[in-house]
Amino acid sequence: MARPVATNRIVDRTELLDFVRPRHHVILSTYRADGAVQSSPVSAGIDAAGRLVVSTYPSRAKARNVRRRPQVSACVLSDEWNGAWV
Repeated sequence: MARPVATNRIVDRTELLDFVRPRHHVILSTYRADGAVQSSPVSAGIDAAGRLVVSTYPSRAKARNVRRRPQVSACVLSDEWNGAWV
């Protein structure tokens, strides 16, 4: 049997949110003051407005990074190590 491999496909916002809603393991990438990328494992979810929200404390480096430069990336992972991700 062939091993499954990652695939790329375009989805609409509704399908994306349906995928993300039940998944809460996220790698959040922000920018440090010196411009270097900082990646942090976080718990996250989707709010009523369809935005990704992250659980953290205001004094954490990731929160300070976002306040200084709000451009971030998030990799949403499945509970299974080799499961789907976006």
